[in-house]
Amino acid sequence: MTIPDWNIEDYVLDFEDVRYSGPIVKAPLIIKTGRILRYLHDLVFPDAIKAVASGGEVSGLLMGFSIVEYLAGYYAGKRSQAKDFISFLERYFPEEYKPLLSDIYNQLRNGLVHNLTLLNPWIPSRISFIIESRSESHLQLKDEKVVFSIYHFIEDTRRAMVMYLYDLIMKADENQDLIKLFEQRFNKQNGAASVMVKSD
Repeated sequence: MTIPDWNIEDYVLDFEDVRYSGPIVKAPLIIKTGRILRYLHDLVFPDAIKAVASGGEVSGLLMGFSIVEYLAGYYAGKRSQAKDFISFLERYFPEEYKPLLSDIYNQLRNGLVHNLTLLNPWIPSRISFIIESRSESHLQLKDEKVVFSIYHFIEDTRRAMVMYLYDLIMKADENQDLIKLFEQRFNKQNGAASVMVKSD
């Protein structure tokens, strides 16, 4: 575990019961954040974990990067770019990620998304990664490569989501700019581009 003393109890959401009917773009923030939370928690994170558990490590890692992109879009209030992805990681991911942020984005994320490799052929790398489905050596050197544990990354992404939503809901007074950016992204296309509905 990247943050052994991380406690979900520190991020309990406490708010009055809210009922709303009407256009989603006019819904209270708690309704909108609830949709994002349920979408990621109930559908996307389980699919990423299932992919890794059944031997689809690359698929699970791609889903993990997609979740970060998705959250970074709300964090930035627009279609996310490299700086938004990195800024989201910097604010909500454990300290161990900080010296690697640029390489995680440029090599791992872009390498996999655009080239299906762990290296981006267009940007020289100062480090190399080794991908493991689950390793207690996450982000540590092993044979001169940085171990990147997919399970740990997905769990750190889940924690980042919890901390981000907590900032929006429970620390609203000090995060008005973050809320405006969240609303700006959520309300695109009348909220239709915020969550995907899965039919069985």
